[in-house]
Amino acid sequence: MKGLSERFRLGIAIAFAFIFLARPTAFASIHEGGDKAKGEQLFNANCASCHRVTDEVLAAPGLKGIHERWAGKDALIVKWIQNPQAAAATGDPYIKGLVAKYVGTYGWMQAQAVSEADIKNILSYIKDPGIAPQPAGGAADSKCMTLDDIAKKKASEEENDAVIWIVIIGIILTIIAISAANISRSLKTAVNERAGRPTEEALSYSAAVRKWMWKNKEFVSVIGLFLFCYLAVVGYKDLMDIGIYQGYTPEQPIWFSHAIHNCQNEIDCQYCHSSAYKSKHAGIPSVNVCMNCHKGIAKGKITGEAEIAKIYDAIGFDPKTKTYIENYQQKPVKWNKVHNLPDHVYFSHQQHVTVGKINCKQCHGPVQMYNVGHFATNAEVNGQEDVEGLIKLDKQVLTMGWCIECHNKANIDLTSSKYYEEMHSRFKTSEVGQRTFRQIMEDGEVTVKEMGGWECGKCHY
Repeated sequence: MKGLSERFRLGIAIAFAFIFLARPTAFASIHEGGDKAKGEQLFNANCASCHRVTDEVLAAPGLKGIHERWAGKDALIVKWIQNPQAAAATGDPYIKGLVAKYVGTYGWMQAQAVSEADIKNILSYIKDPGIAPQPAGGAADSKCMTLDDIAKKKASEEENDAVIWIVIIGIILTIIAISAANISRSLKTAVNERAGRPTEEALSYSAAVRKWMWKNKEFVSVIGLFLFCYLAVVGYKDLMDIGIYQGYTPEQPIWFSHAIHNCQNEIDCQYCHSSAYKSKHAGIPSVNVCMNCHKGIAKGKITGEAEIAKIYDAIGFDPKTKTYIENYQQKPVKWNKVHNLPDHVYFSHQQHVTVGKINCKQCHGPVQMYNVGHFATNAEVNGQEDVEGLIKLDKQVLTMGWCIECHNKANIDLTSSKYYEEMHSRFKTSEVGQRTFRQIMEDGEVTVKEMGGWECGKCHY
């Protein structure tokens, strides 16, 4: 019996050694041992649109410290991510608290199609995201403006408004100077009368100016010739620029930075301007689109709460309770239009974006470097080195000559869409079509011009 007992104890020891040594992860937490690199990719693909790895609330709670809040609930956190409502049905107090705090404002989290191994990787990344420090006040990506640069650009845009005030102040000072001259002349006349001296003849302002000009006619002639030439050149240039608005940057009712949204936060242009896929117009996003993110983001990096409060005021949202105000009379945001083609011109964003697969920056320039809406200049459009397939054009942006030049240079891939595939098939159905296609393909390329892009009726009603 003694020998049997020893063998039994030895077997138990071996079994425990096998469990704890041969399979060391059998009792490891789901927050440990994951692949951090894979976790980052999974987080960006599945979680980043609503969650931050910090304690910041976006459209859902921040995830910093999640391994402490869910300690000892490995199976439950997996269930919560894969099927939130089923996890809530377990009656767990912590989940009940999450539901009470967030679901009323943000709705239920969607069930995520991730495996337990994926969740382990994601949680490992959240525990130690290793966020790299950014340069002074800005983004780590050198292609984006830093926050300091954005703030300086905003200040320079506001300085343009100061010019108007300088003009107004100048007019006021001129009126004061004229009034002072009148007072001075009246006082001088009164002094001369009291002293018995003859008084000067009172001249009108126009007469006084004519007298001075005649006295200094050589100087006035030179200045007059200079002004005539200057005004002739400026007037001719302004007449030739009618309908051309390069560099136009109107003030908007809500300050909005494309640089922060498009570049730093990597929001695609067509998330906000979604109708560019399917309509003539790219469209201006409704306040509801803004609220997809700004339910949780109440403070901007540059303007604090001031500008975002205007969004809340327009739609009727209480940032303190994070709820919409019942029976609120919503106020439309009166944006100032930047691009405005003449009524007789037809242009479809859908044809260019969906069929032609044109990058937005081909026409709108480096949007990631703008704050408020801006009409791009030739230099801004042609200077973009990061835009694949950029067509550099010489004519003024968004003029007829600019469009014609682009249609002459832009090549078409006849297999890129059903639209071009159908046109290609039409060439094959007749002898004339085949001959025409051979002529087009003599240089090995098909341009928009060769497919009818210079026909007047393509763009004009």
